[in-house]
Amino acid sequence: MKRSGLKFALVVIALIFSSCASSSLRVPGETKIILKNLASEYYNIAEGYMEIKNYTKAAEYYKLAMRNEDLFLAANYKLARCYVFAKDWDNAVKNYKFLLELDKDNTLLLASLAYISAMRGDVDDSIMQYKALIEKNPYDENLLESYVTLLINVGRGEDAEASFFVLKEKFPDNKQIANFAQQLNEIVDNFDADKKPDSPADAKGEKAASASDKKN
Repeated sequence: MKRSGLKFALVVIALIFSSCASSSLRVPGETKIILKNLASEYYNIAEGYMEIKNYTKAAEYYKLAMRNEDLFLAANYKLARCYVFAKDWDNAVKNYKFLLELDKDNTLLLASLAYISAMRGDVDDSIMQYKALIEKNPYDENLLESYVTLLINVGRGEDAEASFFVLKEKFPDNKQIANFAQQLNEIVDNFDADKKPDSPADAKGEKAASASDKKN
């Protein structure tokens, strides 16, 4: 009787575990893992939509991916870029400013806002933002490249020429040098990409000499 009773008890225990496995009862922490994995899938789907330039769908899935706290910041940043590509400037600015609240000195985020200002037509404001950033980050190649691109695109030839030579001197292997030189040749009179621009000290000396000649 004791053996049959033990056997019956084991059968009952097995049935209980079988029932738990097939029911809606989840292992502690399992729901969180499932949601985390699901959010990762959403992020990957969003990336796929970005590749085919379907920014509306990409934005939708980046928002879903934010449910994973580990992906929250990355998805937020990608969402901001998504808005930029879609030319949804208001939402792009909103997202970038939110991220800046968490990292107020982030050069990439600040440069993105400067770019958006230019695209919105606030060229002077954009130029001021870029100047401030370059002053703080004089050896940021991407920043200098973006600034030259902006100046050329808005027709600020003289400023673009001066910044071009700064870029060329600091980063002679920059891939955009030749392209910039060709564009500047079209908008700046007597542009010569191979000349050495006068240093500020030389320029002051020339002006002083010129003033002296006039007096004499």
